Amino acid sequence: MDEEKRALRHNLKNAEQEKLALKGMLERAADEIDDLADADCSEDAIQNAKEHADRIRKIGSLDPNP
Repeated sequence: MDEEKRALRHNLKNAEQEKLALKGMLERAADEIDDLADADCSEDAIQNAKEHADRIRKIGSLDPNP
C-alpha cells in the first residue's frame, strides 16, 4: 500500500509540474501575440490580437479544481 501511495503522490506532483509548465507556455504565447500585434498592424487587428491574448491569459489562470 505504501508503494502505491508513493506512486500516486509522484504522479500527482508530475501532473502539478506539467500544469505549471502549461500555464507558463500560455502566458508566453499571450505575450508573443501582444508583441506581434504591435508590429505594423491596423488598430482592428491589434485590438483583436489583444483580445485573443487576454482570453489565453484567462484560460491559463482558471483553476481546474474550483
